[in-house]
Amino acid sequence: MNRSCRLMNPWVFWGLWLLLYSSCTTLSIGTDILTGRDQDRTLAVPPLIWQDRGPLRYTSGRIKDPPLAFWAVAVNLDNPAVQVVIGPEPLSYGFVPSIRVSSFAEQFQCLTAINANPFDIESDREGEPRRIVGIAIQEGRILADPVNRYGALLINRDRITRIVSQRDLLLPDGSVNTGVLEPVRYAVGGFFPVLQQGRALTGRTARYPRSAVGVSQDGKTIYLLAIDGRLLDSLGTTEQETGQLLASLGAWDGLLLDGGGSTSLVIQKQDGTYTVLNHPIHGGRLNQERAVATCLGFRLIPAP
Repeated sequence: MNRSCRLMNPWVFWGLWLLLYSSCTTLSIGTDILTGRDQDRTLAVPPLIWQDRGPLRYTSGRIKDPPLAFWAVAVNLDNPAVQVVIGPEPLSYGFVPSIRVSSFAEQFQCLTAINANPFDIESDREGEPRRIVGIAIQEGRILADPVNRYGALLINRDRITRIVSQRDLLLPDGSVNTGVLEPVRYAVGGFFPVLQQGRALTGRTARYPRSAVGVSQDGKTIYLLAIDGRLLDSLGTTEQETGQLLASLGAWDGLLLDGGGSTSLVIQKQDGTYTVLNHPIHGGRLNQERAVATCLGFRLIPAP
Protein backbone atom coordinates (compact mmCIF):
# COMPACT_ATOMS: atom_id res chain seq x y z
CA MET A 1 0.00 0.00 0.00
CA ASN A 2 1.20 3.52 -0.81
CA ARG A 3 1.80 5.32 2.47
CA SER A 4 1.37 8.70 0.78
CA CYS A 5 -2.43 8.24 0.96
CA ARG A 6 -4.32 11.52 0.94
CA LEU A 7 -6.31 12.46 4.02
CA MET A 8 -10.05 12.96 3.98
CA ASN A 9 -11.06 16.64 4.00
CA PRO A 10 -14.00 17.49 6.29
CA TRP A 11 -15.67 20.18 4.13
CA VAL A 12 -18.95 19.30 2.45
CA PHE A 13 -21.53 21.16 0.44
CA TRP A 14 -25.32 20.62 0.43
CA GLY A 15 -26.11 16.98 -0.31
CA LEU A 16 -22.60 16.07 -1.58
CA TRP A 17 -19.11 15.57 -0.23
CA LEU A 18 -16.64 18.09 -1.61
CA LEU A 19 -13.19 16.49 -1.68
CA LEU A 20 -10.49 19.15 -1.60
CA TYR A 21 -7.55 17.22 -3.01
CA SER A 22 -5.06 19.98 -2.36
CA SER A 23 -5.58 19.77 1.39
CA CYS A 24 -4.14 17.44 4.02
CA THR A 25 -6.73 17.92 6.77
CA THR A 26 -8.28 14.98 8.58
CA LEU A 27 -11.93 14.54 9.33
CA SER A 28 -12.19 15.81 12.88
CA ILE A 29 -12.69 13.21 15.61
CA GLY A 30 -16.30 12.93 16.67
CA THR A 31 -17.89 14.19 13.46
CA ASP A 32 -20.76 12.24 11.93
CA ILE A 33 -20.55 13.82 8.47
CA LEU A 34 -19.56 10.54 6.87
CA THR A 35 -22.20 7.96 7.65
CA GLY A 36 -23.43 4.69 6.27
CA ARG A 37 -26.70 5.59 4.57
CA ASP A 38 -28.06 2.13 4.01
CA GLN A 39 -27.89 -0.15 7.03
CA ASP A 40 -29.27 -3.05 5.00
CA ARG A 41 -26.47 -2.97 2.45
CA THR A 42 -23.96 -5.80 2.56
CA LEU A 43 -20.34 -4.97 1.80
CA ALA A 44 -19.03 -6.55 -1.39
CA VAL A 45 -15.94 -8.11 0.19
CA PRO A 46 -13.61 -9.54 -2.47
CA PRO A 47 -12.29 -13.10 -2.15
CA LEU A 48 -9.55 -13.05 0.47
CA ILE A 49 -6.13 -14.59 -0.05
CA TRP A 50 -4.64 -15.78 3.23
CA GLN A 51 -0.90 -16.18 3.76
CA ASP A 52 0.24 -18.71 6.35
CA ARG A 53 3.09 -18.05 8.71
CA GLY A 54 3.37 -20.50 11.56
CA PRO A 55 0.31 -20.23 13.81
CA LEU A 56 -0.84 -17.03 12.08
CA ARG A 57 -2.60 -16.23 8.83
CA TYR A 58 -2.58 -12.79 7.23
CA THR A 59 -4.84 -11.14 4.67
CA SER A 60 -5.79 -7.70 3.40
CA GLY A 61 -8.35 -6.29 1.04
CA ARG A 62 -9.94 -3.30 -0.63
CA ILE A 63 -13.57 -2.50 -1.28
CA LYS A 64 -14.69 0.00 -3.93
CA ASP A 65 -18.09 1.03 -2.59
CA PRO A 66 -17.61 2.52 -0.10
CA PRO A 67 -13.84 2.85 -0.55
CA LEU A 68 -12.21 0.82 2.23
CA ALA A 69 -8.85 -0.75 3.00
CA PHE A 70 -8.43 -3.36 5.71
CA TRP A 71 -5.93 -5.83 7.17
CA ALA A 72 -6.53 -8.94 9.26
CA VAL A 73 -4.61 -11.58 11.19
CA ALA A 74 -6.03 -14.94 12.30
CA VAL A 75 -4.45 -16.57 15.36
CA ASN A 76 -4.88 -20.30 16.02
CA LEU A 77 -5.06 -20.83 19.79
CA ASP A 78 -5.13 -24.60 19.24
CA ASN A 79 -1.38 -24.29 18.75
CA PRO A 80 0.15 -24.76 22.23
CA ALA A 81 3.20 -22.71 21.22
CA VAL A 82 1.10 -19.54 20.95
CA GLN A 83 1.13 -17.34 24.03
CA VAL A 84 -1.28 -14.47 24.68
CA VAL A 85 0.18 -11.19 25.95
CA ILE A 86 -1.86 -8.38 27.52
CA GLY A 87 0.14 -5.33 28.48
CA PRO A 88 2.06 -3.25 29.24
CA GLU A 89 2.71 -3.94 32.92
CA PRO A 90 0.43 -1.74 35.06
CA LEU A 91 1.60 1.28 37.02
CA SER A 92 -1.16 0.64 39.55
CA TYR A 93 -4.63 -0.88 39.52
CA GLY A 94 -6.46 0.52 36.49
CA PHE A 95 -3.47 2.41 35.07
CA VAL A 96 -0.75 1.49 32.58
CA PRO A 97 2.06 3.49 30.96
CA SER A 98 1.11 4.61 27.46
CA ILE A 99 2.77 2.70 24.64
CA ARG A 100 2.55 2.49 20.87
CA VAL A 101 1.45 -0.89 19.57
CA SER A 102 4.66 -1.24 17.55
CA SER A 103 6.71 -0.62 20.71
CA PHE A 104 4.60 -3.13 22.63
CA ALA A 105 5.04 -5.78 19.94
CA GLU A 106 8.80 -5.30 19.87
CA GLN A 107 9.14 -5.19 23.66
CA PHE A 108 7.22 -8.45 24.13
CA GLN A 109 8.48 -10.09 20.91
CA CYS A 110 4.96 -10.57 19.57
CA LEU A 111 4.21 -12.05 16.17
CA THR A 112 1.26 -9.68 15.98
CA ALA A 113 -0.47 -7.13 18.22
CA ILE A 114 -3.38 -4.70 18.15
CA ASN A 115 -4.58 -1.88 20.38
CA ALA A 116 -7.30 -2.97 22.78
CA ASN A 117 -9.09 -1.13 25.62
CA PRO A 118 -10.42 2.40 25.41
CA PHE A 119 -8.62 4.78 27.75
CA ASP A 120 -8.45 8.30 29.11
CA ILE A 121 -6.04 10.96 27.85
CA GLU A 122 -4.82 10.85 24.24
CA SER A 123 -1.32 11.68 22.99
CA ASP A 124 1.51 10.22 20.96
CA ARG A 125 3.87 10.26 23.95
CA GLU A 126 4.87 7.00 25.55
CA GLY A 127 5.27 6.41 29.27
CA GLU A 128 2.37 8.60 30.42
CA PRO A 129 -0.29 7.21 32.79
CA ARG A 130 -3.37 5.91 30.97
CA ARG A 131 -6.55 4.93 32.77
CA ILE A 132 -7.85 1.66 31.35
CA VAL A 133 -11.56 1.74 30.49
CA GLY A 134 -13.02 -1.74 30.99
CA ILE A 135 -11.81 -5.14 32.04
CA ALA A 136 -8.21 -6.21 31.49
CA ILE A 137 -6.68 -9.48 32.71
CA GLN A 138 -3.13 -10.76 32.20
CA GLU A 139 -2.31 -14.33 33.27
CA GLY A 140 -5.28 -14.39 35.65
CA ARG A 141 -4.44 -11.05 37.27
CA ILE A 142 -7.20 -8.44 37.01
CA LEU A 143 -5.70 -5.11 35.90
CA ALA A 144 -8.88 -3.01 35.68
CA ASP A 145 -12.59 -3.23 36.52
CA PRO A 146 -15.35 -4.06 34.03
CA VAL A 147 -17.56 -1.31 32.60
CA ASN A 148 -21.12 -2.57 32.35
CA ARG A 149 -22.12 -0.85 29.10
CA TYR A 150 -19.33 -2.38 26.98
CA GLY A 151 -18.21 -5.80 25.76
CA ALA A 152 -15.07 -7.85 26.39
CA LEU A 153 -12.95 -10.62 24.92
CA LEU A 154 -12.24 -13.43 27.40
CA ILE A 155 -9.73 -16.27 27.01
CA ASN A 156 -10.11 -19.10 29.52
CA ARG A 157 -7.49 -21.47 30.88
CA ASP A 158 -8.58 -24.03 28.29
CA ARG A 159 -7.73 -21.42 25.58
CA ILE A 160 -11.35 -21.11 24.49
CA THR A 161 -12.27 -17.54 23.60
CA ARG A 162 -15.63 -15.80 23.86
CA ILE A 163 -17.10 -12.31 23.66
CA VAL A 164 -19.36 -11.25 26.51
CA SER A 165 -21.02 -8.19 27.99
CA GLN A 166 -18.94 -6.72 30.79
CA ARG A 167 -22.21 -6.40 32.69
CA ASP A 168 -22.01 -10.17 33.20
CA LEU A 169 -18.68 -9.72 35.00
CA LEU A 170 -20.17 -7.55 37.75
CA LEU A 171 -22.20 -8.36 40.85
CA PRO A 172 -25.48 -6.48 41.49
CA ASP A 173 -23.63 -4.06 43.80
CA GLY A 174 -21.23 -3.14 40.98
CA SER A 175 -18.22 -5.02 42.34
CA VAL A 176 -16.20 -7.48 40.25
CA ASN A 177 -17.65 -10.99 40.08
CA THR A 178 -14.45 -12.88 40.82
CA GLY A 179 -16.29 -16.20 40.65
CA VAL A 180 -17.20 -15.66 37.00
CA LEU A 181 -13.67 -14.45 36.21
CA GLU A 182 -11.91 -17.28 38.06
CA PRO A 183 -11.38 -19.45 34.93
CA VAL A 184 -10.40 -16.43 32.78
CA ARG A 185 -6.71 -16.24 31.97
CA TYR A 186 -6.70 -13.20 29.66
CA ALA A 187 -9.18 -10.44 28.85
CA VAL A 188 -9.44 -7.05 27.18
CA GLY A 189 -12.38 -4.71 27.07
CA GLY A 190 -13.70 -2.96 24.00
CA PHE A 191 -16.76 -1.00 23.03
CA PHE A 192 -19.83 -2.69 21.53
CA PRO A 193 -20.46 -6.10 19.93
CA VAL A 194 -20.78 -5.83 16.14
CA LEU A 195 -21.20 -9.52 15.26
CA GLN A 196 -23.30 -12.08 17.10
CA GLN A 197 -23.69 -15.70 16.01
CA GLY A 198 -22.60 -14.83 12.49
CA ARG A 199 -24.96 -11.85 12.11
CA ALA A 200 -23.68 -8.28 11.82
CA LEU A 201 -25.46 -6.06 14.33
CA THR A 202 -26.99 -2.71 13.45
CA GLY A 203 -25.19 0.07 15.30
CA ARG A 204 -23.94 3.61 14.98
CA THR A 205 -23.57 4.77 11.39
CA ALA A 206 -20.63 7.18 11.63
CA ARG A 207 -17.55 6.04 9.75
CA TYR A 208 -14.26 5.74 11.61
CA PRO A 209 -10.96 3.90 11.45
CA ARG A 210 -11.68 0.67 13.32
CA SER A 211 -9.91 -1.92 15.41
CA ALA A 212 -11.96 -5.04 16.05
CA VAL A 213 -11.57 -8.58 17.29
CA GLY A 214 -13.56 -11.65 16.28
CA VAL A 215 -13.71 -15.25 17.45
CA SER A 216 -14.59 -18.42 15.56
CA GLN A 217 -17.66 -20.45 16.44
CA ASP A 218 -15.54 -23.02 18.29
CA GLY A 219 -13.67 -20.28 20.17
CA LYS A 220 -10.26 -21.51 19.02
CA THR A 221 -9.40 -18.82 16.46
CA ILE A 222 -9.07 -15.09 17.12
CA TYR A 223 -9.32 -12.57 14.27
CA LEU A 224 -7.64 -9.17 14.56
CA LEU A 225 -8.96 -6.53 12.15
CA ALA A 226 -7.79 -2.99 11.34
CA ILE A 227 -9.66 -0.72 8.93
CA ASP A 228 -8.32 2.58 7.63
CA GLY A 229 -10.52 5.67 7.86
CA ARG A 230 -10.46 9.44 7.24
CA LEU A 231 -8.67 8.83 3.94
CA LEU A 232 -9.79 9.46 0.39
CA ASP A 233 -9.29 5.79 -0.49
CA SER A 234 -10.68 4.44 2.80
CA LEU A 235 -13.53 6.26 4.50
CA GLY A 236 -13.79 3.97 7.52
CA THR A 237 -16.65 1.66 8.43
CA THR A 238 -19.90 1.83 10.32
CA GLU A 239 -20.38 -0.59 13.20
CA GLN A 240 -22.51 -2.90 11.08
CA GLU A 241 -19.97 -2.91 8.25
CA THR A 242 -17.25 -3.78 10.76
CA GLY A 243 -19.31 -6.80 11.79
CA GLN A 244 -19.75 -7.80 8.15
CA LEU A 245 -16.00 -7.66 7.58
CA LEU A 246 -15.36 -9.81 10.66
CA ALA A 247 -17.88 -12.35 9.38
CA SER A 248 -16.14 -12.43 5.99
CA LEU A 249 -12.92 -13.40 7.79
CA GLY A 250 -14.64 -16.37 9.43
CA ALA A 251 -15.63 -14.88 12.79
CA TRP A 252 -18.82 -15.93 14.58
CA ASP A 253 -18.83 -13.17 17.20
CA GLY A 254 -17.08 -9.80 17.07
CA LEU A 255 -16.32 -6.76 19.19
CA LEU A 256 -15.17 -3.20 18.52
CA LEU A 257 -11.93 -2.30 20.24
CA ASP A 258 -10.75 1.27 20.69
CA GLY A 259 -10.60 2.82 17.22
CA GLY A 260 -10.16 6.16 15.49
CA GLY A 261 -6.62 7.44 15.93
CA SER A 262 -5.80 4.51 18.21
CA THR A 263 -6.20 1.87 15.48
CA SER A 264 -2.90 0.04 14.94
CA LEU A 265 -2.33 -3.54 13.79
CA VAL A 266 1.31 -4.64 13.89
CA ILE A 267 3.10 -7.75 12.63
CA GLN A 268 6.62 -9.03 12.91
CA LYS A 269 8.21 -9.40 9.49
CA GLN A 270 10.35 -12.36 8.52
CA ASP A 271 13.53 -10.37 9.17
CA GLY A 272 12.40 -9.78 12.77
CA THR A 273 11.49 -6.12 12.36
CA TYR A 274 8.00 -4.75 12.93
CA THR A 275 5.58 -2.91 10.70
CA VAL A 276 2.20 -1.25 11.19
CA LEU A 277 -0.14 -2.70 8.57
CA ASN A 278 -2.71 0.09 8.57
CA HIS A 279 -2.24 3.87 8.34
CA PRO A 280 -2.80 5.38 11.81
CA ILE A 281 -3.79 9.03 11.99
CA HIS A 282 -3.17 10.84 15.26
CA GLY A 283 -3.38 14.61 15.66
CA GLY A 284 -3.99 15.05 11.94
CA ARG A 285 -0.73 13.29 11.06
CA LEU A 286 -0.76 10.33 8.70
CA ASN A 287 1.17 7.24 9.85
CA GLN A 288 1.53 8.69 13.35
CA GLU A 289 0.83 6.03 15.97
CA ARG A 290 -1.03 7.05 19.10
CA ALA A 291 0.38 5.92 22.43
CA VAL A 292 -2.45 3.75 23.76
CA ALA A 293 -3.21 1.81 26.93
CA THR A 294 -3.60 -1.97 26.75
CA CYS A 295 -2.53 -4.02 23.75
CA LEU A 296 -3.46 -7.57 22.77
CA GLY A 297 -0.54 -9.54 21.38
CA PHE A 298 0.48 -13.08 20.50
CA ARG A 299 3.97 -14.55 20.59
CA LEU A 300 5.65 -17.95 20.43
CA ILE A 301 6.64 -19.63 23.67
CA PRO A 302 10.44 -19.98 23.59
CA ALA A 303 11.64 -23.54 23.14
CA PRO A 304 13.08 -25.07 26.36
